[in-house]
This record gives sequence, C-alpha cells and structure tokens, in this order.
Amino acid sequence: MTPTIIKTESIELLVRFDQSGLFPHKLKIGMRTYDIKKVNLMHSIIDGSVKIYFFSVSDDTNFWKLGFNTETLKWWVEDTQV
Repeated sequence: MTPTIIKTESIELLVRFDQSGLFPHKLKIGMRTYDIKKVNLMHSIIDGSVKIYFFSVSDDTNFWKLGFNTETLKWWVEDTQV
C-alpha cells in the first residue's frame, strides 16, 4: 500500500495520561472511529521553539503516524496505511 498524507482532514483523539506519559487511545477521522491497539513508536522533534511529538499507532488492520504540536495543541495525521 502507498502511504497517503491527509494533513488537512480534521481528526479528534482521545488520549490517556499515566506515569509513562501521553498515549493515543481512540482516533476519529471524519465519521469513523478507530480503537488504537498499539503505540508502535513515539519520538519528538524541535521545530524552532516548538516541540512536536509523533506517534506511530495501529489497530488490528490500519496504521497511522500522528503529529502533535505542543504550542497549538493540535493533532494531525502525518501518514497512514488504511
């Protein structure tokens, strides 16, 4: 499958906080909701003075790379294989 970038599409995330940090739990894209089963990878970068977190997550059949901007508190889908 070829990855598709859908940065402009509106998403909503339900996240879980615990002692280890922040973890995406449910992802809503348009009218579809996905239960995130696994956080495969998490990393961050610094863009100027802004820290950006990336989460590679999956359910049983789909994969998403999610971005989170700590300044604007906005989430987006950076990459996907659905």
